[in-house]
Amino acid sequence: MTEIKKLTKISLVVIGIVTFMFGILLIFLLDIFLTPLTGWTNPMHPRSFGGICLLSAIFAVILLRKKEWEEIKLLYAFIVSMFIPSITIEIYVLVVYGSTFSAAAISQVFLDQILMFVMLALGVISYYKQEH
Repeated sequence: MTEIKKLTKISLVVIGIVTFMFGILLIFLLDIFLTPLTGWTNPMHPRSFGGICLLSAIFAVILLRKKEWEEIKLLYAFIVSMFIPSITIEIYVLVVYGSTFSAAAISQVFLDQILMFVMLALGVISYYKQEH
């Protein structure tokens, strides 16, 4: 049994904080945060993604309480791999609907992309270092 390394714990803290913030913004503050930027009137997709983010934050906190890498390995890989379709979908939305977005919405998409890419890179690097 191998102990969880410090880099893995740091990546779990970062993932937990950022996904918690995304979850709260997309579930409870959607009308303040996203609707003025994009003009979308269908709140279901952002709220469902916010639920996934909030659930990921809860799982990150649960994983932080574990002591052994083997106990968290599968769920950690799932949480980190969640960013791959998220990045892909957000790029697709920007390409398809980007012409209808305001400048603030486009800058928010770029900020989201940077945050998700950093969390994905941190997660992959820590997974690799944890395995080797």
